[in-house]
Amino acid sequence: MTSFFRRLFNRGEADCAETRELASDYLDDDLAPSRRTAVQSHLDKCGPCRAFVEALSTTIGLLGRLPRASVPASFRQTVMNRIKTDDPRKSG
Repeated sequence: MTSFFRRLFNRGEADCAETRELASDYLDDDLAPSRRTAVQSHLDKCGPCRAFVEALSTTIGLLGRLPRASVPASFRQTVMNRIKTDDPRKSG
């Protein structure tokens, strides 16, 4: 319901909270055209959000340059076993 009022008063433009929430999808070009336009419109007018998205983009770029870490082959199975053991839905 809040998104309805947000769109009503912002004429389809995203607000700061929504822009930050959608920043990764925006950078990955993984938004529907109408959402992408709404985020871009907000970024055109909001310096703090534009700085946030630029910082996120830079961070993603820098992280992508780091060498990949290698983990023991048993690591995945250990993590999955731990998740199953610690699953709060199974306690009762």
